[in-house]
Formats: sequence, C-alpha cells, structure tokens
Amino acid sequence: MGKRTGIIRYNLLDTARTYTGQPRRLDIAAAMRLFNGPAVQEAIKNRDIVGYVGHQFREKYGLDPKETVIEGGRQITLEPSNFTVSVRCLPDGTLEHEQEFLDTAAGRIAERLWESKAYGFSSAIHAPERAGMRVPLGFFGMDFVKSPNYTQNRGYMLDSAGPGCFEDDADFASDMSALYDSVDTMIRESDERAREISQAYLEQGERYDALLDECARLQERLKQAGASPAMLDSSGPMQRPMVVAKGQEMLDSAARFMSAELPPLEEPAEPEKSPPPGEAQASDGFVRKTLAAVGAVLGGN
Repeated sequence: MGKRTGIIRYNLLDTARTYTGQPRRLDIAAAMRLFNGPAVQEAIKNRDIVGYVGHQFREKYGLDPKETVIEGGRQITLEPSNFTVSVRCLPDGTLEHEQEFLDTAAGRIAERLWESKAYGFSSAIHAPERAGMRVPLGFFGMDFVKSPNYTQNRGYMLDSAGPGCFEDDADFASDMSALYDSVDTMIRESDERAREISQAYLEQGERYDALLDECARLQERLKQAGASPAMLDSSGPMQRPMVVAKGQEMLDSAARFMSAELPPLEEPAEPEKSPPPGEAQASDGFVRKTLAAVGAVLGGN
C-alpha cells in the first residue's frame, strides 16, 4: 500500500483565497447527492477514481481520460499518480477526502512533493452552470497541482468534459510520459547514491569504534603488565633518553680538567734542566699507553 495523505478537509463555498483563484457558487445539495451517492462510493471502493499530476491530461483528453492514447503511431500510457480512498460532502459545504499515492513514476514524484509540503489537490468535477450556480454532476478524481483553487485542498473545477487547450500538441502525452520517467530515474539514482553514502559512513564509524575498543584493550594489558601506556600529549618533540658510557664519562672528566683555570706558575730561581733523553721517551711512552687504555675502554663500551 502506498503512502496516504490522511483526511483533507476544505469548504466548497470558500476558496480561502483573497486575491487569486476562481470564485465558485456551488449547489451544495447537488454536491452531497454526487459525492455521497452510491455510484461515486462504489467507484471509490473499487479504486476506479484516479488523479494525475496536473490537469493537462484531462484538458487534452477529457475529464475521464482513457488508459492509453495513440500518438505518432505509438500507444502511450496515461499514468496516474494517485487514487481516491474516500470522499464525502457535509451539509455546510465541507468536503472530506483522502488520497493514496501510486507506485508509478508520476506517483513517486507527487509523493515527494507532498512530503515537502508543496502542491495540493484539485477536484475534477463536471459542474455545468444552471441559474447562476454550478451544479456538480460528475466526479472524476483529485489531481495533484501546483496552485489548487481551494487552497485548503492542498480544487480546481474542470467545468467541461471536452478537450482543453492542448488539442494541437500531437506529442503531448508521450512527452509527459518521457518526462515522468526521466525525473523518476533521477530521483531513484539520487536516493541510491544517498543510501550508498550513508552506508559507507556507518561502516566507517563501526571500524573507528572497533579501533577504539582495541586500543582500550591494549592499554589495559599494558597496565596489568606494570608498564605505563604511552601518552603522547606533549606539543613539543619527544626526547630520547641518553645512556652515558663509562669511557665518555672519563673523556668528559678529562675535558673539564684540561679547561679548568689553574693558578699561575712561579718563576723558578734557576731555569729547569731538560730531562735526559731517556726520561722524555719514557714520559711519551706513558702518555701513549694511557691514551691506548682510554681507547680500549671506549671501544669495548
């Protein structure tokens, strides 16, 4: 079952328009006989009373168009958009009706417009004028139009069952059918694309939640193992800990010693004698051995 509009109410004596629309003087007693009569009620029960998007089909092919027409040697289906579920007329002129949108290209377009609170319904009634009043004699459905004459019917009244202003347009029905199909295809593609985007977004969110759960489990395992989980909250660069080797400590100590300020030496009373060549060679050998020992420590570390 398609989407239904719910009960729509408007008054046949009041268009609820001040500056636009067509004033109507209707015979309410005749309207009650028509809408509440057995012929209309039986047709509604059998889902025989349908409506179209706009009045153009009725203006061109009459108030009660056939299911198909022949244009350019081709058979074109006049696709309805909705059908009347119920209708009744009250003594004060209030007309109540409910429509159901069909699962057709025209029906899907009309349903989307209805859900957007755009357009409204317009009655297709054969109501010839007699003694200055319109006398309803035939009800043929509710069409979905942009500006309904009875604005609370969100009805035009088609006063003639003859063809309207589109009788010279030989391709009208086929053009309208192609237009409905094209718009319906675009709507279906748009809905499918939206569904794909929504599905991809949901899947991405599920993967993200799974990653958060895994991170929480890993942090709990680190906590149980006695290790503090890493928290990279600092905005500065991460510093690596430096391990100072023993040999490096010795070199640093020697550097501090060599750069320390020492008190000046007192001039000796007599110039010192140069050590014998043997002692100088021994001193050089000691220095080389010391350096070699330091190098060995550094290499081993």
